[in-house]
Amino acid sequence: MKTRKFGSDVVLGAAAAAAISMSALAGDAVQWRVADGGNGHWYARSTDNAMWLSAKATAQAVGGHLATIQGAGENEFIRSLSTTVQWIGGLRAAGSCGSDCNWGWDTGETWGFTNWRLGEPNGGVIEQSLDFYADGTWNDDNGLSLPYIIEWDADCNSDGIVDYGQILNGALADANTNGVPDICECATHPELGACRCAGDIVTDGTVNGADLGTLLAYWGPANSGTFSRASDINSDGRIDGSDLGVLLSNWGTCQYPGVTVPAWATLIDAMPDPAVVTDPALRTAIAATGLAWRVRDTGTGIEMLLVPPGTFQMGCSASTQGSCNPMEFPVHPVTLPNAFYLGRFEVTQEQWQSKMGSNPSYFQGYPDSPIRPVDGVSWNMTQAFASATNMRLPTEAEWEYACRANTSTAFYNNSNDDSTVVDIAWCSANSGGQSHAVGQKKANRLGFHDMVGNVWEWTNDWYADYTNAAQSNPQGPASGPGKVLRGSTSFGEASSEFRSSYRGYEPPSYMDFARGFRVARNP
Repeated sequence: MKTRKFGSDVVLGAAAAAAISMSALAGDAVQWRVADGGNGHWYARSTDNAMWLSAKATAQAVGGHLATIQGAGENEFIRSLSTTVQWIGGLRAAGSCGSDCNWGWDTGETWGFTNWRLGEPNGGVIEQSLDFYADGTWNDDNGLSLPYIIEWDADCNSDGIVDYGQILNGALADANTNGVPDICECATHPELGACRCAGDIVTDGTVNGADLGTLLAYWGPANSGTFSRASDINSDGRIDGSDLGVLLSNWGTCQYPGVTVPAWATLIDAMPDPAVVTDPALRTAIAATGLAWRVRDTGTGIEMLLVPPGTFQMGCSASTQGSCNPMEFPVHPVTLPNAFYLGRFEVTQEQWQSKMGSNPSYFQGYPDSPIRPVDGVSWNMTQAFASATNMRLPTEAEWEYACRANTSTAFYNNSNDDSTVVDIAWCSANSGGQSHAVGQKKANRLGFHDMVGNVWEWTNDWYADYTNAAQSNPQGPASGPGKVLRGSTSFGEASSEFRSSYRGYEPPSYMDFARGFRVARNP
């Protein structure tokens, strides 16, 4: 395993004899152990000198940051590593106040504890970077080239253990030596070994002839190309018989390390495809869940995509030509703490009939009717389907969060321009007065099609007016005048109906040719 190394001159000062018992040495980094009263973070002192901004960049390049200090205990621990003046992560923001204000940690952590040297920070002298003396006191400075203390505190896989220590002891791979576990970079570096099953070189979810042919085509010394690196399965710099042996031993359907496939699902793709999930932040959030991105419900054949946890502003987002209606106010923050799966498309007539034995749709009898959305279903009827398939309807908050896909604009294509509706939705302007086969209009940034247009989609919630209060995983009221519908329909005339925040409701027994649904499922 390759890791970034620092000099071996990490010193635990004699005046901090207790610090030795609070440390666990690994390479050249030192852990302030939780068992000894510490925070579990790792620290290392550089052997090179740099200006503050360069030191910051170096720390980030190895997965850490310049050290931040949250209390006297941490200050003393860092003092135990110090033999001279060095940079830490304090930075003074520009402003018109005196030299002792506008200080903060570059990471955004709370600035509270301080340990300034006598007479510091300099009154009347504006210096913007923070250095740390060997005696544990602080000084503001500018324009110096100094050693620096790096701190690692990230826990990208949320297992309660700081990642850097797991990299050092080999529990987590870091093939590109950037201080970030490979399994947490799958959204941006799907070629890394931890992000694919051994032998799945072309990343199609199966080890087969395509992978074998690619490996043989790149036989010999590995290079920096994507397929060459992927063919070097054991990362020894050569593509040879040992790689071939691993590929053949894993022939068949992939099992991806670190990725959980729900028991009810069949894997299609473990990691999000950048061509489908076009927002890098969403790809990272999906990968961080440790759950497979794209699966097929084994019992119904319905394709489902993972929606990661997150927070968004729910409610009115007006378009250029369309204002919001009172039902969309007030805008309020909503947090969805848990990932969930949602149908990539609306439930089709074929999928409904295969489980329910009949087809209630008005738009049946056309050559493509089997893959048009089922219509003519009431909310009550969707519950029968859900019971037969162990699925559920999304909550209204889940629906809007998935529809927006990290946008705050009127439409999910990241636009407020009403003229773009025809690109994402079947509506009165382009539908010919009927529903259409699912998946033909542009998807949103999470890969979902027809979230607006085609048919209205039932959600699980009873309707209620919004409030200003922040909410976490809202389930809607216990009763109301009707069940919430979202997404509008092929018969919608006003472009404002296709905004992500637009909502309506009908009694749960109501049905007509413009009502359908998509399903959700918990992992």
